[in-house]
Amino acid sequence: MIFSSSLLPLLTALSLTSTVRSVCEVNTPLPLLGLSAGFDEPDWLKLIEIAFPPWAVPANGCPRLDKVGGQLLENFTEFPTPEEGKFNPCYYTKAAAGLDPALGGYPTPIDTHYHYEFAAPFMRQPGDGSTHHCPMNAPESTPIQSCPKVQIGCGEGKKDCVQYSDEYGFGHFPPFVALAALKNAYTDCESGDVCEWFDYDTHGCSIPKSTMDKLVYKYFGDDNRIEFQPPIIINGLPSSTYYRLEYINEGDACGSSCFGPHYCSEEVAAEDVWGDFCPYVPVGEKAGQYRHPHIALAAFELWLANKCMPAPMCDPEWLKSPNGRIYAASDVTTTSITWSEMANNTSPMSQPAVPYKWPNSGNGIFPGRELYKGLAIKPAAGNYVMEFVAIPIDTSGGTRTKLGLATGILIVSSALAFIC
Repeated sequence: MIFSSSLLPLLTALSLTSTVRSVCEVNTPLPLLGLSAGFDEPDWLKLIEIAFPPWAVPANGCPRLDKVGGQLLENFTEFPTPEEGKFNPCYYTKAAAGLDPALGGYPTPIDTHYHYEFAAPFMRQPGDGSTHHCPMNAPESTPIQSCPKVQIGCGEGKKDCVQYSDEYGFGHFPPFVALAALKNAYTDCESGDVCEWFDYDTHGCSIPKSTMDKLVYKYFGDDNRIEFQPPIIINGLPSSTYYRLEYINEGDACGSSCFGPHYCSEEVAAEDVWGDFCPYVPVGEKAGQYRHPHIALAAFELWLANKCMPAPMCDPEWLKSPNGRIYAASDVTTTSITWSEMANNTSPMSQPAVPYKWPNSGNGIFPGRELYKGLAIKPAAGNYVMEFVAIPIDTSGGTRTKLGLATGILIVSSALAFIC
């Protein structure tokens, strides 16, 4: 990835207002949930199902458990049947993300070209393809969450904040931030002709990073930082990034054992397992209804692109658009993360195995290293940060230092104790 060598040009560009107009060129209102359902927030599920049409939902609704890590409830045991070119409406795990939709997953942020993912490459290391950059020779027992992300925090007490660097811009921040910025820009109608956000010749039906940078900074920028709130209800009102489809700890089903939208059992939480290996909401009326914010962002982008450049340029369905036409072309090029061993390798609602074991054996529905097909590096198309993963751990007991890093980024892993 290439970024400006100085912060000043970026901030100057972000402050430009010469293209501001009083009305949007594309003025179709976003579908709304209504005040009774979601504070009159956009109906992101409706947009998602336009871009990623779902399989039919079972007559009684999605399967659900009696408790986190429990058993299927009577009358809620039927899983949906895969349909060609469509996606899973009862979604519990991102284990199949990046794989054929028939296996139950959705595209990863790498697949949807989320500009701020800064993913680790696929070099057979723990956390391959995730935002955690474990060294390529990290032990298999390495807690993935202990490996660093490509981002600079804003100091003590500033959890939801990232700072700019010449080398990586603002680095990784969650997709719900970019989604909120894009929604605000569209509904405020203050960021110029919406159709000018796109450049079909260079970016197809996706919004270029240079444009998204400006929109994100407009709503969340402060000097050299991006600051944001979590996507939840705060003091009875939606936060600045509120995203209803996270369904975090519905009905206090997992309490302190929840890791964001991931529902871990107490036993798994005590094991210090990466929370992403735990299922999304598997209990109650919202079971299976979690949807990734990067999927909502991809759907929103395509919804806008289709209005500016209708099919055949930008088909409203992601798989038929330029954005998704080569998706999951083969196992060895997929962006699926190597999974951990699960308590039940045949159930998408399973908890990780205790004691923790990585990688998955590959004898069920969860992907192990078999997707590498014996290769040392999986040739999955996408933008990756190589430098942190490609430098091995110094097994002599010293520190691991990234050479040539002039920006002063300090990323320390609590488990591996190295400086990048």
